[in-house]
Amino acid sequence: MNTITVRLNNEEQQAFNEYAKLYGIPLSTLFKKTLEEKIEDELDLKAIKNYEADIKNNTITTYGHEEVRKLLGL
Repeated sequence: MNTITVRLNNEEQQAFNEYAKLYGIPLSTLFKKTLEEKIEDELDLKAIKNYEADIKNNTITTYGHEEVRKLLGL
């Protein structure tokens, strides 16, 4: 396993420790989960922007509920 050092001032350390305590998790787990969530959010936002650009440029085909039912023979 690797170790990363993060420098915190007293206020940051106190706030982060209290938050970790609130959820009953170690501070390292809090940092890892928070970073993972940030990365996921950014990837999701990028996917949404790409999707919106595809719709705007008419490079994606969308179907309504009834169209899907007909396509599936339902």
